[in-house]
Amino acid sequence: MRFCCRLLCLIMASLMFLSPLDAVAKKKRTSADVRRQRQKTEQALAKTSGELTAAETELSRKVAAMTQLQVKIDAASARVRHLQARIDSIETETRAVVDSIGSKEKELATLRGLYAQAVRAARRNRRQMNSMTFLFSATNFKQAYRRMRYVEEYSAWRGRKTDEIHDVMKSLEEQKGRLQVMQSQSAALKSSAEHERRSLKQAHDSVSAMAVSLKGETRRLNTLLKKQESTLRSLDDEITRLIAAEEAERRRKEEAERRRREAEETARRKSEQKQASAGGKKTSAKPVAESKPTAPISSQPGGGFASQKGRLPSPLSHTHVVSRKFGVQRHPVLSKVEINNPGVDLETASGATARAVYPGEVSAVFKQGGYDHVVLVRHGDYLTVYANIKALSVKKGDKVKAGTVIGTLGASDVNPSRGMLHFEIRKEKAKFDPLQWLRD
Repeated sequence: MRFCCRLLCLIMASLMFLSPLDAVAKKKRTSADVRRQRQKTEQALAKTSGELTAAETELSRKVAAMTQLQVKIDAASARVRHLQARIDSIETETRAVVDSIGSKEKELATLRGLYAQAVRAARRNRRQMNSMTFLFSATNFKQAYRRMRYVEEYSAWRGRKTDEIHDVMKSLEEQKGRLQVMQSQSAALKSSAEHERRSLKQAHDSVSAMAVSLKGETRRLNTLLKKQESTLRSLDDEITRLIAAEEAERRRKEEAERRRREAEETARRKSEQKQASAGGKKTSAKPVAESKPTAPISSQPGGGFASQKGRLPSPLSHTHVVSRKFGVQRHPVLSKVEINNPGVDLETASGATARAVYPGEVSAVFKQGGYDHVVLVRHGDYLTVYANIKALSVKKGDKVKAGTVIGTLGASDVNPSRGMLHFEIRKEKAKFDPLQWLRD
C-alpha cells in the first residue's frame, strides 16, 4: 500500500513537471500556426480581390462593348434605311423613264410611219411628174402660185418632220443612257445595302451571343450599373455645382458693382450740396449717367456659339467611333433598365488629344473619379465639357481657340489600347446632343 502511494505521488509529480513544458510547446506551435494562417488568409483575400476586380473589369468591358455594338447597329440601321430610300426613289424614277422611253418609241414609230407614207406618195407623184413639170403644167398663174406654195410647204414639212424624228431619237438615246446610269446606281446601292444588312446581322448575332453569356450575371450587372450611375451622377453634380458657383460669382460681382456706383453717386450728390451751400446758391444737379451692369457671361467671347449647331469641328485629333450615345437609352443586357448619358462617349486612337471646338475660356479644371481630369470651357452662355483627360495642356483661366489642345486622353473602358473622351455641350443646366452640333 505504501509502495502504491509512493508510485502515485511519483506519477503526479511527473505530470506536474511535464505539463508546463507541453503547454509552452503547444503555445509556440499555435503562434506559428496563427502567423502562417494569417499570411495564407491575406494572400487568399488579395487573390480574391484581384479576381473580383478583374471580373468586374471584364464585365464592364463586355457591357461597354455591347453598348458600342448597339450604337453601331443603330447607325447601320439608319444607313440601311437611307440606302433603301434612295433605292426606292431611283426605282420610281426608273419606272418613269421606262414609261417615257416607251412613249418616245411609240411617237418615233408614228412619225416614221407618217413620214414614210408621205415619202412614198411623193415618189409615186415624182414618177408621173417632177416638181418643175407639176409647176409649169398649171393652167393659170393663180394655180401655178398655189402649186409653188404647195411644193415649198411640202419641202418645209419634210424638213420639220426630219428634225422632229431626229429630236425624238436624240431624246430617246438620252433617256436610255439615263436609264443605264440609274440601273447602275441602283445595283451599287443594293450591293451596299446588302453589305450593311450582313454587317447588321453579324452585329445582332454578336450582341445576342454576349447577352446569352451575361444572362446569369444580373446581380453583378446591377451592382456595376449602380457604380457607373454613381460615377456619372457625381460628374453631373460637380459640373452643376460649378455652374451654380459661376452664376453666384457673376451675381456677386454685379451686386458689388451696383453698390459701388450707388456709393459714388451718393458721394457726388453730397459734394454738390456742400458746394451749393458754400456758394450761397443752389447748383443744378448734373444728369447722372445710366449705370451699366457688369457684362453678363453671354457677352463674353463665344456668344455666337448657338449659331454653330451642325458646324463645330471634332473635339478629337484622330477619327473616332461613338461608344455611347447621348440621352436615355436601353441597357444592352438588362431589358427593363434605362441609362441616361448627358453627353457622348467617343473612342479613338491611343495617345489622341482632346481639342476645343470653339473659342472660349477654361472656366474649371478638376479631377473626378472614373473620368480622371475634367475640363470645362465656357463659350458665352454655353459650356463644353471634356472628361477623361489623362495629361492636361490647359489650366483654369486660359483663353482657347478652336483646335487648342485640351489634353491627352485616358484609356477606353471598352478597349484599354484605345483612348476615350466623354464630351458634353450645355447651356447652363440644359444638356444637348453633341452629335447634332458636330460636323459629319
